Amino acid sequence: MKILFKYIALVLFLTVLFTSCKKTADTTTNGGSTTDTIKVVGGATSAYLDTITVVANNVTIKYSRTNQCYPSNEIFAFSATATGLPSGALYNWDFGDGHTVNGATSTNVVGNIYQDAGYYTVTLNITDAKKNSLAVTTVNVQAYGQQVTPHASFYAQLFDINYPNNLNFNGNGSSVPRGTITKFNWVWGDSTTGISVSGDNLPHNFPQLSKDMTYPVKLIVTSSGGCSDTSIVPVAINAIYTNISGSFTTSSSNVCTAESIQFTSTASNVPAGAVYLWDFSDNVSGIPVSNLPSGNPISHAYAYQNNYGVTMYISLNGKIIYSSPRTSVTAFGQNIKPVALFLKNTAYEDSGYVKWAFYDQSNIPHGYILGRKWTIDDVSIDPNSNDTYETQGYSKLQSTSTHKVQLVVTSNSGCKDTASAVITIPIFGQYTY
Repeated sequence: MKILFKYIALVLFLTVLFTSCKKTADTTTNGGSTTDTIKVVGGATSAYLDTITVVANNVTIKYSRTNQCYPSNEIFAFSATATGLPSGALYNWDFGDGHTVNGATSTNVVGNIYQDAGYYTVTLNITDAKKNSLAVTTVNVQAYGQQVTPHASFYAQLFDINYPNNLNFNGNGSSVPRGTITKFNWVWGDSTTGISVSGDNLPHNFPQLSKDMTYPVKLIVTSSGGCSDTSIVPVAINAIYTNISGSFTTSSSNVCTAESIQFTSTASNVPAGAVYLWDFSDNVSGIPVSNLPSGNPISHAYAYQNNYGVTMYISLNGKIIYSSPRTSVTAFGQNIKPVALFLKNTAYEDSGYVKWAFYDQSNIPHGYILGRKWTIDDVSIDPNSNDTYETQGYSKLQSTSTHKVQLVVTSNSGCKDTASAVITIPIFGQYTY
């Protein structure tokens, strides 16, 4: 990897796990050349991809980005050098999405996070200390944006109980936070495959065999951001028995910590000695039906948040004699507590006033964030909002003051997490930097 790659990674993310990460941010100079900094509160990073170099006349721009797919957050890093310019030249960056960095030098590495996918024109305006333009250079970058990794989910339905090998598959439960799902790739587990551009009902006839079979059906979904996810469900093709009826009930506990779901059979006319087997639809590929978890009642913990098509099988003397209709069970899964984090920087400042801006960068391993609450000193900035961006302004007084900024995020499962930071308001005539 090139030297710039290592320098960028060192400068921006030297303290990844337990301290805040910093990058150059929006600046108000009032004739000076100092800069503010954006601080990343919490979160994780990944390695930068290959460096791109663009040369225009006497200006050289280099940029890299991290991977856009979970668990990475796509972050761009830029640097520039120029020849034939006077000493003390200032490098002013406009990233094309409303974010700017002013007053940097040729030794500074600056960064930007694009929220939405798209092509952006990055403009570098190099000026002298009096803000006279010395060189203007542009470069086009493609951003995939944030939260572009999909989640694969599907279920299968039986067309006719008399034809147990003919199933209908639906992948519309798959989702992506940003962008669209562009491809559904089905691997049926019987040496055949299928590709569709939507998750609508797709029929498949499994081979008609003289013995019970279990097929590890796999769905691979790909998003417009180039990320993919896979879901695998064992599908059993069994004989039909009509002397047993009924299904099962479910109850869940410890949703936010270690969710466990208990399954209890309600089937009637079950012969003595029968064994209850459970296909929780998240088993590993190729597991035989006879090796499924057994018990009644039985508890199961799902790793991922999804609606799972659960089937209860009843076996007698090693032979499946009954299976309940596949029932959709909602599981929140494990690791569903959100991770609250945000960026903060001064959006505007003069001798008597400073405005701070806060950018939500929260994420969640499994699930999605349903609500956000911003407070400063335990007072809501906007009680009726669920914004990913908030601002707060302060007049500068005769003494400095500090304020605690807090973001509480709530997931769709009701779990919460909090990120906090402290901002300092300088005295009249002084600046935050």
